Amino acid sequence: MKMDQRFGLLIFLITGLVVMVAPSIGSAAGDLGNGATIEPAVNDVTGGQTFLITPNHAPFSNSTPIQPSFVVPSAPLYLVTYPIGSTADAAAPFNCYTEGAFNALLPYNCDHAQIPGIKGHDHLVGVPGFQKAGGDYNVQWHVLATFFTLHGVQDHASNTRILTLAQLTAAQTAGDVTGFVDTHIYFNCSAVASAVYMGGTPLSFPPFG
Repeated sequence: MKMDQRFGLLIFLITGLVVMVAPSIGSAAGDLGNGATIEPAVNDVTGGQTFLITPNHAPFSNSTPIQPSFVVPSAPLYLVTYPIGSTADAAAPFNCYTEGAFNALLPYNCDHAQIPGIKGHDHLVGVPGFQKAGGDYNVQWHVLATFFTLHGVQDHASNTRILTLAQLTAAQTAGDVTGFVDTHIYFNCSAVASAVYMGGTPLSFPPFG
């Protein structure tokens, strides 16, 4: 997603969802030098790492109502956010860190979904070859956000990384995570191998303000 698109996601989430948020990092995004960027994601069936490449001028929509061409076909991208204070990344880093968008002394390695009180997030997506019932992979993605509840912080569930859709829905059933919040954002990207990511040039982003 490009800067104006990411800013749209930030504004949407801040205005509607902040009430739900309890108060050695590499770049989360890389420039491939050919009009595309790439960032890490998580296979929502296996919990393994994958990577997403997005053309810099890929189709994007965050209008309401959604343009019909974006709704079908599409697949869900689950944006799992973690509150500041979470230790879920102690063993392995989140896909993105955003707390430094508001404090230059803190980590910041991607420029989307910057939300006050959020340490970072993961992108859970379907991957070709790991189809769930009904299928969930498409180059067009529909962003659905989730947040840890106060219960999820108090019982320390927010200190465990959620890496599969099964884990995410179980956490929702337990009351540790909110239901899926429709950001009304659709954008295009494709799953690629780690070698493509490793060949990119790390990006850096200035904090807000």
